[in-house]
Amino acid sequence: MPRDFTQGAYAALLDAALDEGYEFLTVRDYLRRTDLPDRFLIVRHDVDRKPGNALSLARIETLRGVETTYYVRTVDSAWDPAIVRRLAELGHEVGYHYEDLDRADGDPRGARESFASNLARVRRLVDVDTVCMHGNPLTSHDNRDLWNTADLDAFGLLGEAYLSMDFTDVTYFSDTGRTWEDGVLKVKDHTMGEGEKRVSATSTWDLIGLLRGGEVDRACLLVHPERWTGSYPEYLSQRTKDLAVNVAKHGIQAVR
Repeated sequence: MPRDFTQGAYAALLDAALDEGYEFLTVRDYLRRTDLPDRFLIVRHDVDRKPGNALSLARIETLRGVETTYYVRTVDSAWDPAIVRRLAELGHEVGYHYEDLDRADGDPRGARESFASNLARVRRLVDVDTVCMHGNPLTSHDNRDLWNTADLDAFGLLGEAYLSMDFTDVTYFSDTGRTWEDGVLKVKDHTMGEGEKRVSATSTWDLIGLLRGGEVDRACLLVHPERWTGSYPEYLSQRTKDLAVNVAKHGIQAVR
């Protein structure tokens, strides 16, 4: 079996979905449309680092006529204004991957001010209609709690990718932890309780099998561009990093 979590594997996933007649929607499309298709995929990219990888995946998608959503952090490891603009030029939705409650150490007022400043920074480059929280497993805060004291409408936003989608209708799959399977590695990457999904996948090839077998009609896929590599040295490096992070996550869970 070919190596998983490569840009070739990602292209194979897109091709399988297209072959099976899935329509691709951005998060913006999903929230705006009143006539959702019977079968669709929403691909959400959280650009935590390596923005060049995001651009590589965007080009793979554009070659296939696929539009997806990219949420970009404003930290040095992820922020590249030229790439942010280019993602939008290629036809993809770009949003803000916020972590402002972490930045404000849990202070609601400071978090709101930080969010407004960083959202404006992204909006100076592209139109932003939706946002998505960044979940740092090493902090005690959940950035989604920002909305306990703030309102999306006040920022001119259609929605938040975790909070504004109906995950009883849309099946959620995430590559967090270098696996598509739910479990302890998804420390803050949850939309629904364990055991509620009727299907599961570990590898990308498993996920392709679900699509080809008609096991899921409506799905949202979280794809972290840094994880999907284009060369063997990068593949080895990223796999080693992912495995080390997974060990740390198991340790965090063990002491909680």
